[in-house]
Amino acid sequence: MNWQKSMDQALQYIEDNLESRIDYKYLAQCMKCSEGEFRRMFSFLSDIPLSDYIRNRKLTVAASDIVDGTSLLDVANKYGYESQASFSRAFKNFHGCPPSKANRHKDKLNVCSRLTLKLVVMDGKTVMQSSKNRVNIIGSRNEQTAVSVELDPRVIHEMNDLFWTCEGNDMLGTTALPHYGAFTSEEKHQLLGDLRGKRLLEIGCGSGQSLLYVGQKGARELWGIDISKSQIKKTHDLLTSKKLSANLYCSPMEEACGIPTNYFDIVYSVYGIGWTTDLEGTFKLIKSYLKPGGVFIFSWSHPIHKCVSMDNEGLQFKKCYFDESQYTVSMGQTKLSLCDRKMSTYINALAKAGFIIEEMIEESDSDMTSSRKTDFSEKAKMLPVTFVIKAKKVHFI
Repeated sequence: MNWQKSMDQALQYIEDNLESRIDYKYLAQCMKCSEGEFRRMFSFLSDIPLSDYIRNRKLTVAASDIVDGTSLLDVANKYGYESQASFSRAFKNFHGCPPSKANRHKDKLNVCSRLTLKLVVMDGKTVMQSSKNRVNIIGSRNEQTAVSVELDPRVIHEMNDLFWTCEGNDMLGTTALPHYGAFTSEEKHQLLGDLRGKRLLEIGCGSGQSLLYVGQKGARELWGIDISKSQIKKTHDLLTSKKLSANLYCSPMEEACGIPTNYFDIVYSVYGIGWTTDLEGTFKLIKSYLKPGGVFIFSWSHPIHKCVSMDNEGLQFKKCYFDESQYTVSMGQTKLSLCDRKMSTYINALAKAGFIIEEMIEESDSDMTSSRKTDFSEKAKMLPVTFVIKAKKVHFI
């Protein structure tokens, strides 16, 4: 059986029959399996139950019909709802507003894109690709379409380098000290301490805002590493304009690149560590850079935040917390590649590298969340959106 052709046939059948009753037995026949097996296979590959996908596709195109001027009753009948009331309930559950207000909120309506599933062979390894919704791609507050796929680290580095060179800051903005991320700040938690006379290295220095912050706090030496030459240049230009200097390295953080060992008082990273393709290897390198007793501080988007989205009905899980697969996301004209990791993955990697965790922060600053009246701030009151870990290099006597 040509698996790709059969799956394409099944998905095309769904698209062709959104206005009529879907024959689930026909879908199973396309794949030469039972209806139950097809449902389980579809859910496994796409991360969404088959019935939910069909309903969401119908409600997506139904919204387009309403915006184009079709009456609610005609749309309800067109997509198989028994009554206008039942259609309105389903529409509100999916889009967050009643169909009568679709035109007013048309820019905020949800979209369930047509699903594509492909078999790809990379370096002799067959990999399944599937469209998935990921909540919060490095600080973004919206869901993005992600494709789970395994790539060679060199390919990932090239992809992410191009992303940050072309449009990274424009697409994702800049997260930098004194903020460790959304609703978490250095001013409140004082993790860095007195920086006067200290040697600091930043992992993923980006456009240099964090190095500027610690430099103005009296750090003795500034060092930085970033995968993007354009980001390194931005850092250099910013610091130079402020009469500061830094030793800057353009390299993936997973690779040794000449940074001195047993040298730094503090190594830190603000929303940078999550870009690594080798967490344990990166932590081991960072430990080698630190003096005995040196401190490592890093922040990243909290793993649970990536799994949960907020709508009018409250919080909803959109992704399995235990899924740590690599995925790519189209952002503007380029793509980025990341993987989500569990909290235990970060903690265990730190322990294996020889760190002792001194402090972990995952609470949202109540003053900051209260000052902003948004869905994002409301979500931050109920679950962590950022985490920060402060760890110390173990010093054996």
